[in-house]
Amino acid sequence: MSYSRYLTAAVTALRATVLPEVQSGRAKDAVNNSIGILAAIAAKLEHASPETLCSVDDSTLPSELRCLVPKRSAAVADAGPSEDFAMSDEALPLLKAGAEWLATQNWPNDAVLSRSAAHLLRWETALRAETLGRVGRAEQGLAVTSASAGVADISAAPLETYLRQRLNSPKLRVVEFRFLPGGRVRQTALFVVEGTTVVPSRLVLQREHPGALTTLTGPGMQFAVLQRVHAAGMKVARPVLLEESAAPLGAAFLITEQLPGKSPVPSMDYWSPPPKSAALAASLARQFALMHSVPIGDLEKVMVRYVDTAKAQTWLSDTMALEQQWQSMARAPSMAVSAALAWMRTHVGCVDSTESIVHNDALLHNVLAEKDEITAVLDWEMAHIGHPFEDLGYVRPVIEQMIGWPQFVAAYVAAGGRQPTQEQTDFFTLRSILKLLIQILYARGAFETSRTNDPNMAEVGAAFLPKLVARLATQLNSILKI
Repeated sequence: MSYSRYLTAAVTALRATVLPEVQSGRAKDAVNNSIGILAAIAAKLEHASPETLCSVDDSTLPSELRCLVPKRSAAVADAGPSEDFAMSDEALPLLKAGAEWLATQNWPNDAVLSRSAAHLLRWETALRAETLGRVGRAEQGLAVTSASAGVADISAAPLETYLRQRLNSPKLRVVEFRFLPGGRVRQTALFVVEGTTVVPSRLVLQREHPGALTTLTGPGMQFAVLQRVHAAGMKVARPVLLEESAAPLGAAFLITEQLPGKSPVPSMDYWSPPPKSAALAASLARQFALMHSVPIGDLEKVMVRYVDTAKAQTWLSDTMALEQQWQSMARAPSMAVSAALAWMRTHVGCVDSTESIVHNDALLHNVLAEKDEITAVLDWEMAHIGHPFEDLGYVRPVIEQMIGWPQFVAAYVAAGGRQPTQEQTDFFTLRSILKLLIQILYARGAFETSRTNDPNMAEVGAAFLPKLVARLATQLNSILKI
């Protein structure tokens, strides 16, 4: 797997999705020229197979040519995009050695070694910031598409057929149907139904990604959790229909009502800068407090519990499992990852046995709001039974760009949430980023093994990972006061 597959995914998206929508002849020429450039670079980057490179029988060659026969290994020919743009021949030896040193030395408990760790992390952070800055400047002139290629979009006709049969409403019509591009785990469409009073008129369809990009829980769990938190008064869409068969629309799906409001960020993207709104942050804190107070009850039967919160030892096992997964899937060493895992192993005793419903992805691209008040918390596919501070740690990097973290925690506690210690906040901040890194590595694998040709997954592998490692470094530096 080389960089060429990533560029080919971009070519596919431009050719199949963007080009047919372009009306201007000049713009069409620009897209075609861009396609040609990307395709040429992709071909240039594609390695010949080791078998082809080494297939020359050098015994038949003159001695002066024999030494020029390539001796490439499969590992070199298969090298894929690094998750660290800062990787280079010059930096690699120190990155590798530093990551190993941080993983094996007892620097969190030694003042002298901690200074050495701080120097290493400052160097890697500066290197990554400089290289990501170059990438960002290059991206400013590029048109970004989040549309899928090679993955069937949701369409109105089969949905209308399904609803007529399911609701026994032969006059039902699906109108104002709008497929929302993007979606790395689920695909979404907004639509209106006419000719029936059995369901609300304005609805949302959320279909599992046909590429089976993750092993997350299915729509049945999401439907049950939405029923429970909606009944408790949380601001979520009321679930309307559940279909766990893939037959009607190509994958299992659920349908909910539409709620008012719009995304509080310019684009519904993980990296969109948040508004500096204390009111919006406090509104999210109140929703967290309410969710964490909802009794789990019989949701135990349908929700995943990744860690037995009653046993402190399992949190250490969870941390060690994260380390093993990173080592088995990551291609590039990261001193930030090694240091974060080492810090977590040292401080794992701070975690208590509290458990609750955890959303695990309630950033601003997954909420709707009106006038700085949240109207809906969306996208529950990663919900599970876990520690409530998992949600706090997950949103902390974004919340700290909006208001002071103590203000957010104060709003959470005032609404009924428990007061976290600083050590607990730090532990779950690092853990949330590491968990997401592992999920992104799995998604990258789905793209690279041809389970999907969705350019969203190509973007994950090529650009999301290094940005997330940079976020981890920033949070770790703050925790260590570097």
